[in-house]
Amino acid sequence: MSAGRENGKEDAGDPREHLANERTLLAWVRTGVALISIGIVVQRVGILIEGGDELSGILGLALAGLGCSTLVLGAYQFWSTRRQLMQGTFVPASTVYLMVVAGGFALGGCFIVYALLFG
Repeated sequence: MSAGRENGKEDAGDPREHLANERTLLAWVRTGVALISIGIVVQRVGILIEGGDELSGILGLALAGLGCSTLVLGAYQFWSTRRQLMQGTFVPASTVYLMVVAGGFALGGCFIVYALLFG
């Protein structure tokens, strides 16, 4: 057993766990900002193409929306994990991660169909 654990319980005062939680939040923020940025690029490129393409605008907005959702989910995950660490009851969960993966997969699939039909 590590020094930060007693009787199988998390030590709420261990700063390494809180710092890891903060690094994870920063990763969520980077991912969200990247998705928003890519969404803006996709939307703007659709405008620059002759006549403007409505579908690329929709895909761009959907990517930006996924990015905003990622920021919200990341903040939720951070606060939830922080609370659990403070209480010494941390239980890893994957639901939030799978929601973002599913959204990214759905938008990626839409973009592939779009590229095949109109590219």
